[in-house]
Amino acid sequence: MKKLTATIGILFTLFTANSFGQKINAPELHFEFACVNTSFNTFNATFSFDEKPFNADNKFYIELSDKNGAFSSPTVLKTIEGENFSFKFDASFSLPEKVYGEDYKIRLRSTSPAITGPSTAPFDAFFVPNENLVLNEYQDVSLCGTSGATIELNQDIADEYVWYKNGEILKVTKDNFLKVTEAGEYYAEPYYGNCTGKIYSNLVIVNQGEAFEVSILGNKSIEACTETSIVLQASIDEENYIYTWFKDDAKIDGLSSYMPKLELDNSKGDNLGAYRVEITNGGGCTSSSETVNILQNKSTIVEVTSPLNAVIIGDNTATLSIKTNSKENEITWFKNSEVIPSAFNQSSIVVSTPGEYYAEVASSNSCAGNVTSETFRIFEPIAFNASLVTDAGYEACKTATATLKMDGIVGALKNGDRVTIGEDYFHNFNVRWLKDGNYLKNTSNSLALDYKANGNYQVEITYKGQSYLSDKKEMVLGLPSLNLQIERPVTCANLNGVLSVTAIDGANYKWYNGNTLINEGSLNSLTTASLGEYRVEVAYGGCAITSKTVTLDQNTDDLVEVYPGEQITISPDRVVEATATGADSYQWMDAEGNILSKTALFSISEEGVYTLIAKVGECVVEKTLTVDSNNVVEIPNVISPNNDSVNDKWTLPQKFINDPEVEVIICDSYGATVLKTNKYENNWPNSSMNNTVETPVFYYFVNKKGKNIKKGSITLVN
Repeated sequence: MKKLTATIGILFTLFTANSFGQKINAPELHFEFACVNTSFNTFNATFSFDEKPFNADNKFYIELSDKNGAFSSPTVLKTIEGENFSFKFDASFSLPEKVYGEDYKIRLRSTSPAITGPSTAPFDAFFVPNENLVLNEYQDVSLCGTSGATIELNQDIADEYVWYKNGEILKVTKDNFLKVTEAGEYYAEPYYGNCTGKIYSNLVIVNQGEAFEVSILGNKSIEACTETSIVLQASIDEENYIYTWFKDDAKIDGLSSYMPKLELDNSKGDNLGAYRVEITNGGGCTSSSETVNILQNKSTIVEVTSPLNAVIIGDNTATLSIKTNSKENEITWFKNSEVIPSAFNQSSIVVSTPGEYYAEVASSNSCAGNVTSETFRIFEPIAFNASLVTDAGYEACKTATATLKMDGIVGALKNGDRVTIGEDYFHNFNVRWLKDGNYLKNTSNSLALDYKANGNYQVEITYKGQSYLSDKKEMVLGLPSLNLQIERPVTCANLNGVLSVTAIDGANYKWYNGNTLINEGSLNSLTTASLGEYRVEVAYGGCAITSKTVTLDQNTDDLVEVYPGEQITISPDRVVEATATGADSYQWMDAEGNILSKTALFSISEEGVYTLIAKVGECVVEKTLTVDSNNVVEIPNVISPNNDSVNDKWTLPQKFINDPEVEVIICDSYGATVLKTNKYENNWPNSSMNNTVETPVFYYFVNKKGKNIKKGSITLVN
């Protein structure tokens, strides 16, 4: 026996030494560099390991470093299972669409045992988007003077760009734009390492033009009178040049491309503003003149200092104001061409009625005489429409409570325009709510609703005696959450259980046991003797809600217990006493139905199948005891699980069976636990193990109260 123990120790030592013999090799990439895009992202590599297989629960992870080759926070590209005995296998994987660098590496990592293999050599990996790069909006460039020009790509898709001039590399920059000072043919492509060249821009031609300057002849400020013409003359007159005139930086449309002279008809006095001209020569260079300002005659200037258009609602007013260049000028205000006497010589007036207003300023200037301001137009809506909205999360039959409110009022103006009236002006309207065509008492701007108030809602607003109805808004609010609970469970003393759910007045309740409808009506409770999975569907006002499921059962398995258990082994000439607890009465029977005992204690001396009938109140509990004989004296170390009914199972002596203080552990030759139990039933191994086990040697440990009392090996043979 001592010799056997020493042999086992040597086996464990060898096992421990070999368990860490695996070696993972560096992956062999099937590519030199990786160019990833939305239509291609599949790459392959060969992975291998040496020495011995990995454990059955092992997983391999293919990991990618960061762009600098570091694995401090690797990206898992793929998880591989089922290759623990392959030693060499190929796998495909995809790279993240954010890769951008030249020093990526890949390695293989295992979990059982935990080993991290060496990485590959660095390689390029870039995501190359399918984008159309447009340089300078396809526009060629003319260089004028020494200031140069900037050409720019329509988007920024890389960290660096390679710029080309006349087919050769000019420079590499981090910017997607380039300042050019020399003529030539330019284009750019984003830098993607070995993937560079997949995307490139269009070609832009940069020409060297001739710089020049242009001005507008004459004074730079012109005071214009009405009934006169104003002529602006460019300093350059070339028939082949292109002329573009601007007023207040807006291009003046409808002019000829050759127009060195601009003549303005000032009969209406509407040409006031800042003018300039741009000229483009044959080489593509453009020059812009300085600005010439056409001003109102200084003797009388009328400037509007309040908005020209305003809307008045209810008790609000609008203020109209002007200013002039002289306090001595007389001011007369007009409404719809009629003089407003009370507003004489005032620079501002307050109005509360709609109409067209303007001011006329008397002037002694020979240019014009009286000067009229621009026209103020004051509107009051002639009709209104109110809109209704609910809470943002409202869903019909799902939301339990919601607020319906008047979101806004839109007023229609006489000129056809529409204006939105904010909440600050809602006080000018009388508000009344209607539900299903009937007026409610609520006169506020909102209503708080629940399922009891479902219906069609409108709001009526009244302004100056005229009423306007909003569109209808149907509100269908869902029912409150249901709480289905067991008010009274089914017990051995009481066979009728009671279920109850949240009470909703006027609702219809459908009670289900499983998928079977068992009751329907207005009651929110159910009395039943049937066990099962219960739920209830509650319907009200066109909406329905279903409760969670509750289980109504009568668990009797734990009411009665048998010691030492329901699986018992006996040795020859030994009697085992089975003791039942928890019942009011007991009846022990053999397989033929013969009554052997009517007490809680039953003495067993023969193997067989026995039945216990126990009563607990109104409940009857039935338990089956299986008794097997055990003639084993020594622990076997060789078994033959070939299903010939001879030595198929590893059978322990009776003293190790049915003892809860005895723990049995069986490990395979790799040290992995295949069985661990405090209730061994002489049933190891299962029938399939002899066909699947690689190494037929196992090791057992029998412990009692945490201390080892037996250990050894088990060999499986055919």
